[in-house]
Amino acid sequence: MHPPGRREGMTERKNKKTEKQKNEGPLGLYIHIPFCVRKCYYCDFNSGPLSERARLLYMEALQEEIRNTAWRGCTAKTMFLGGGTPSELTIVELEALVTTLTQAFQFEENAEWSIECNPGTMDRDDFPALRELGFNRVSLGVQSFHDFHLRALGRIHSAEEARTAFDSIRQAGFDNVNLDLIFALPRQTLGEWRSDLEEAIGLSPDHLSLYNLTIEPGTEFGNRLDGGELEEVDEDLAADMYELAMDLTRAAGYQQYEISNYSRPGRKCAHNLIYWHNQPYLGFGVSASSFLGGIRWTHTASMTEYVRTASSPQVTRACEEKLNNREALGEEIMLGLRTEEGISPADLSSRYSYDVASLFSHTFEALGQGGFLYQTGERIQLTRRGKMMANDVCARFL
Repeated sequence: MHPPGRREGMTERKNKKTEKQKNEGPLGLYIHIPFCVRKCYYCDFNSGPLSERARLLYMEALQEEIRNTAWRGCTAKTMFLGGGTPSELTIVELEALVTTLTQAFQFEENAEWSIECNPGTMDRDDFPALRELGFNRVSLGVQSFHDFHLRALGRIHSAEEARTAFDSIRQAGFDNVNLDLIFALPRQTLGEWRSDLEEAIGLSPDHLSLYNLTIEPGTEFGNRLDGGELEEVDEDLAADMYELAMDLTRAAGYQQYEISNYSRPGRKCAHNLIYWHNQPYLGFGVSASSFLGGIRWTHTASMTEYVRTASSPQVTRACEEKLNNREALGEEIMLGLRTEEGISPADLSSRYSYDVASLFSHTFEALGQGGFLYQTGERIQLTRRGKMMANDVCARFL
């Protein structure tokens, strides 16, 4: 038992902390669902098949974490249910989770509620139920419209199941639908990628996320690459695929508002914009990340440890860092350059106590002369060439 004076002091600090947390502004909420029928060969997220017992324990722990969060009562402007495969949850499980979230947080009117769905994991009748629960955006993991590529990726669905799922989502009344596709797949040709793009655009989704395959260590593809059983796509071919994506989406009326994301007018992903604009977000679940008050942390990757500590004042963290002013500035430049708006050195200078134009004058000049950056008024943005080399360009500011 703590002495009265100490207890009062702790309570006072906790109240101050809670007040500070509530002054962060509207949050983005990310909820991690690690369940999958089968692990895809390229996936390095914390996900995979789980037993019914493990699944039950996880969902109980997840709801306990949400109920006990220190940010309970805060306002949220987005909620993103990702994974894994959130569409593996039953409607009953989803309803319980949604109830817990709406009891713990105040959601802005017209808040964006996204759920990731994989073809083959939901029935046609499930999509209207998602609408009734409050979801207003669906992200469908198509990845490819070629069955042989889907099999090579370890996906559990066919191209026809993806088409059927998209039709079911539209028939349920969703007017904000994203399709995920991956390019630079092993042995993929430019013609096959063109075919994937044309079919995706032909479905007229509201948003497209088009990702260049990255082979991560520890994944099935990573192990095959190390063992000489797999070859990465030639860099020039991957660049041609990226340029083709930029050209076909623009011709179809999509706006490339971020390196890998394209949208119809008014259909940018509000949740992902929180990440790119360096705004506060809160993650729940195993391996989930958060960023609040200049501090970033990531929950433990251990399912056992997560379940054990989910109801405690603080879930065990795998890592935590507080960026100093210079580090935070570099990260905001990196994130900002990924977007269509780019960055404003004057705006950044006013917020970070640096003369950004002077601090990075040589970098801006070199990248401009190299054809990677251009300036319009006060804003600096990536050129087409800069977008193709975005990782290397942005790393110059970190």
